[in-house]
Amino acid sequence: MISRRRAVPAALFSLAAIGLVAAVVTSCSLLNPASPTETVTDASGQASEVDWADYPGEGTLDPEDVLAAPRAEDVEAHAEQVLADLQAAVDAQQPGLAWSRGLEGGVYPHEGNGYGGATMHRTLNSAEVLTTEVPQDWPATVAVVEAALAEHGYGPVQWDFEREPYPEETAEERDAEIRSTNGSLDAAQMWQWMGNANDGSMWVTVMLVDVDRGVGAPADAEQVTPRMLGFMVGGTVISAADEQAYRDGVAPFEGLERPAPTHS
Repeated sequence: MISRRRAVPAALFSLAAIGLVAAVVTSCSLLNPASPTETVTDASGQASEVDWADYPGEGTLDPEDVLAAPRAEDVEAHAEQVLADLQAAVDAQQPGLAWSRGLEGGVYPHEGNGYGGATMHRTLNSAEVLTTEVPQDWPATVAVVEAALAEHGYGPVQWDFEREPYPEETAEERDAEIRSTNGSLDAAQMWQWMGNANDGSMWVTVMLVDVDRGVGAPADAEQVTPRMLGFMVGGTVISAADEQAYRDGVAPFEGLERPAPTHS
């Protein structure tokens, strides 16, 4: 006897195909969500729609801060001058320190604006400069460092151990993290200080490390060097060639609250 297979109705094939298409569309929507749009009205009462995919910036950065920063073509020279002045300020307080360069830096493009579009922002990470001879009086050293930074427009150093709790983090959890990282909640007893001085979209990282200071570092602390005073300059900038396009691009979004990113 010859076995015969029952034919599947054509309608079932159609339903299966529709289901497959729907699954593909859903998957693509999840991978490529729509960018946020808003309707804005100009001074004459004319309404228009703006699409955040067209925003040339990203994140919470104020475009005016980015425009006030050095251009991408000049920012490395700016960083080198800041680093040289910081070293000179510390040397004047404690002569004879031996400085070296750590990791070299550069200016790097960003991948996107967070809404599926491109951004003109670039990030500076300067070279690191450091010495393994750490001054005994950290507050006095920080005072001369902050004075040198102020000459370039940077504010006081904001230390990581002075931070507010993160969202959904209690003060007790923040304190436990600081004790784990720095050894104590008392700055005078901490074995490391790390923080940033800011000037708009530019910043300078300051690092002080001495594994034997205060309560001392835990035995399992992973440090490249047991003692270090180091600096690095960073920033978010744009190129000179992009300046006018950046100004024109951010203008339609002025005054709007930035939505949460929709793209990683």
